[in-house]
Amino acid sequence: MQNSDISYLLEIQKLENKIGEYVKSIDSHSSRTKTLEKQISSKKNTLQEIEQKTKLQKSSLAEKEKELYELEEKRKKSDEHYKNAKSEQQVKALEKELKETIPNIERLEDEILSLMEAIDLSEKEIAEINSFLKGSAESFNEVQSEVDEGIKDDKYAIEVFEKKEKDILDGCSLEARELFFSLKKRFQYQGFISLVEKGKCNKCFFTIPPLLQQTVLKGASLECCPGCQRLLTPDLS
Repeated sequence: MQNSDISYLLEIQKLENKIGEYVKSIDSHSSRTKTLEKQISSKKNTLQEIEQKTKLQKSSLAEKEKELYELEEKRKKSDEHYKNAKSEQQVKALEKELKETIPNIERLEDEILSLMEAIDLSEKEIAEINSFLKGSAESFNEVQSEVDEGIKDDKYAIEVFEKKEKDILDGCSLEARELFFSLKKRFQYQGFISLVEKGKCNKCFFTIPPLLQQTVLKGASLECCPGCQRLLTPDLS
């Protein structure tokens, strides 16, 4: 160890914090497109479901319209036969037939009306989703361009800070460099240095033995917290 190691590592910690901020920024940029992609995917799935439902509704409507047409034709014939009935028995038979046919016609008319209204609503929803997808496609390209530019800037900043970090590490002792790389693997962007505050590690709050506190205060060697294994530095504030 050399006298400048702790001050160098403290400076590296500041750089690591800045790098961590840019890494979070990159994640934040990426999440913008991921969120939009999820929205578009969800809308496309919904569109498929509604289109399938509408297809079934239209098929059902066609069947009911055909059934209604056949019943109405049947009623017309029954009306003609009723007018030309020559016996009471024929009249009663035709009346019974009409009594069964008319409610079915009314039921079908109600069902057809309901289906037509449902289809109208579905087609409006389909139009709205298609409008959203068209607009979101244009928005996605704009967002993607902004995200790519933001990520590019963040990566450049990270490269700058990593270069400064490397320059500082080159001035550290071998012991300090090895300790840094070891701690970085465990605490990357989480702070690999902790202060001894009121006799405790300010990261994990482990009580630091008095002898170890004195060693840390003197700065004669690189010491780690027995609790969290971070590098300990004295609180000089």
